Formats: sequence, C-alpha cells, structure tokens
Amino acid sequence: MPSLFRQLRFWSRLALAFLGKYYAATFIGTLFGITAFILSPRLLPLLPKIRSQSSIALVGRFSPTNIPISLQQKISLGLTTLTPDGLPAPGLAKAWTIDDSGKNYTFEINTAYKWQNGKSITSRDINYRFKDTDVDYPDDTHLVIKLKEPFSPLPVVVSRPAFKSGLLGAGAYKVKGLKKAGSIVESISLSPTDKNSRLPIIKYYFYPSEHQARLAFKLGTVNSIEDIQDLADLSQWPGINTQAIVQTDRYLGIFFNTQDPMFSGQSGKSLRQALAYATNKSAWPNRAYGPVSPLSWAFNPEVKKYDYDLARAKQLLAGVEKKPQQLDLSTLPVYLPIAESIKTDWEMLGVTTNIRVIPELTADFTVLLVAQQIPTDPDQYNLWHSTQTGTNLTKFNRPRADKLLEDGRKTTDLKTRKAIYTEFQKYLTEEVPVIFLFHPTTYTVSRP
Repeated sequence: MPSLFRQLRFWSRLALAFLGKYYAATFIGTLFGITAFILSPRLLPLLPKIRSQSSIALVGRFSPTNIPISLQQKISLGLTTLTPDGLPAPGLAKAWTIDDSGKNYTFEINTAYKWQNGKSITSRDINYRFKDTDVDYPDDTHLVIKLKEPFSPLPVVVSRPAFKSGLLGAGAYKVKGLKKAGSIVESISLSPTDKNSRLPIIKYYFYPSEHQARLAFKLGTVNSIEDIQDLADLSQWPGINTQAIVQTDRYLGIFFNTQDPMFSGQSGKSLRQALAYATNKSAWPNRAYGPVSPLSWAFNPEVKKYDYDLARAKQLLAGVEKKPQQLDLSTLPVYLPIAESIKTDWEMLGVTTNIRVIPELTADFTVLLVAQQIPTDPDQYNLWHSTQTGTNLTKFNRPRADKLLEDGRKTTDLKTRKAIYTEFQKYLTEEVPVIFLFHPTTYTVSRP
C-alpha cells in the first residue's frame, strides 16, 4: 500500500509539473480540437477531394468518331436512352411523337441538360447525319426528323450519344485528353463533369490484340482489362479479380452460304437441319436459340431449338439428294477449339469436315463459324433481307422473311411489331441459314 501511494504521488507531481510548463500549449490544443470537431461537417466539403484513378485496357482500333459505345455513353446521351429490354426511354429528348404516316418524328429537348461547357442544348445542336432524311428545327427545343418511308426503329437508333465538336457531350464524364497515332486513338482520359462527384478519373488505353492488352496489364501500364475473350495465363495469376460477363448482345453461330448448290432447295434445307441436330450445343453454356437477344422485349422462346439428336440428323441426311463429300468450315483463330468440336460432331454424322482458319472475315465461304452482333432493336432487315447483299452474310433469300422484315419496320404499334418478329424468329430458325450456338462470355480482369 505505501508503495502504491508513492507511485500515485510521483505521477501526480509529474502531471502538475508538465501542465505548469506547457499550460498554454495544452489549452490551445484542447480548444482547437473541440472547435475542429464541432465545425468538421462544414469544413470537410471545402477540402480538395482526392479522386481514385483507374487505367483500363480495351482491345480494338478506333477513330475519335467511333470509340466504343460504352465510352460514348459515359460522355454523352442520345435523344433517347434504352431500357434493359431494348425499348426507348427519354434522354436528351424528354418526349417524342410520331405522325399518322409513321414518317415524321418530333422530339422535344429536355432543357435541364447542358453541354459540358455550360451552354444550353438546342435542337440545332443535334445532327445524326442520316441518309435520305430531312430535319426541321421549329424552335430551339424541337426537331422534326422526316423520313421517306416509315421506320419504327428510329427512336432506338437515336439512342446513340450526340456530341458537339471535340467529343463535347452532356454525360457524367468529359474528355480531358486524347492521344492519337495518325487517325487511330491510342488513349483517352475522362474526368467527372461534376467537380463534386465521387466518380473516379479513368484513362483508357487501346490495344490491337488481347495479347498486347494482357501484356500491358502484366507490366502495370493498366490496372484492368475489359471485354476480353481469352484470359490465357492471367487465369492463373494470384490476387486479381476476374468477372465473367455473358454477352447477350451477340451470339456465336455456324453460317451457311444458302446460295451454294449444296445448301439450296429443299435438299439443302434438310442438310442444314441435319447438321444442326448433329451439333452438340450442350458442350457450351448460355445457349442461343435465335437472332434476337433473350433480354429483348421481342424475344421468342418458342422456336425450334435443334437439341442434339444424332438419330434425327442421320434420318434427315438420308433424304439429302447429293450428300457432301467434304465440308469446309471456315473460322477465325480464336474460335478454332470450337470448330474442332463441331468437326468431331459432324464426322460422327458421317460428314467429313475440313477446318479452314482465316485471318479475317470473308464473303467467300461454304460454312462459316463466327460471332454476330445482335441489333438492339429487333429489326434485322440489314442482316436477313434479300436486297442487303453487303450485310446478308448467308445470302438468305426468302420472300416470306422479306415481307416480315418489311412489315416489322413500318408499323409503330408495339404489339403488332412483337407478333411480326415472333413469326420471323420462328421462320428463320425453321429455315436454318445459321445454327445458333451460344452467347459468348467475356472477362474483365482487375487488380484489387
């Protein structure tokens, strides 16, 4: 007890001596701490914000006017935006109307939006430069797009972001820097439009191949890669985050040249159907069943699915007048493992298959394994109408399909359009100009 008492007396005298010597400093420090605590809610917003920064690799070669749509949507908006199922919703235009002819669309600008330089957006600022159209500007908040023929997908088409010169937009991000090599963009830097935003600063780097993008990630030039098909050795790297994304806006398919004598007529249709049944599509996840995204308002799930059935395939092949001695299956290098699997399936049917690896897409093919982008609107006139010689990959030519495609883009009634495209999907899958395989998976890789 005496020892404890002596210790308490020692420490109390030491404290009094310290306070006596540093009384003023202690008093001021305590007062400052209390004041800062009380005023901190008002003072913190005045301090400069420390933003996180991100560097991202993307694969592709782009000019300033055709950078990826995902970047465009960060920088600006279109007259419309799109709901997850592909329907148009208000964007820079808060409303629009269609006249009885279906040829004239009037859009009303939402004056709440401004360009990133602070100037108001007027109707004359919006110019999509469509062919075979006239545009009138009744006043600063209205524009009228006049078409020569009815075109119901127009509200979806004008969801493409609008810009003024120099990629000046109206979105959450603005362009702070752009580096080019000739006409090709090498990198682009984006910063939040709102200085009070907590969004990160982003710098995108563009690489011509996935190999180079992966190398940049390994070297630390970028801290993430978006939308690559092959992780390669990155799948074995420790301590990185990997996100797999099913791309329902595209599908991998086996496209037939329907004008080749082997695939024309009723016998050619039987051969195409035989090959469809002989392809074991369960080998891949995320089956694709038709040309329209499964997320679309117009998707028809009630189509012929051609589940693997080798017996049915042999039955159909038996009815083919001139059986193929050999089929040439052309594909790009990235799809070679899938082509090998298809070759095995078809040779089990009794059809000898030769794989041709090509460096780029060509119109000269018998059978082609490739990915096809799915339009946001169910209108697929450019892909399947017989007049579209440049984009109709399979040279598909069926009057019934042509009529459905023509009617689908002329009517503005959503219920009628859905019925038309439901029938179109059913008819196309019956005719089998393409075997729908699966929606591919891409990957985003990042460091924590």
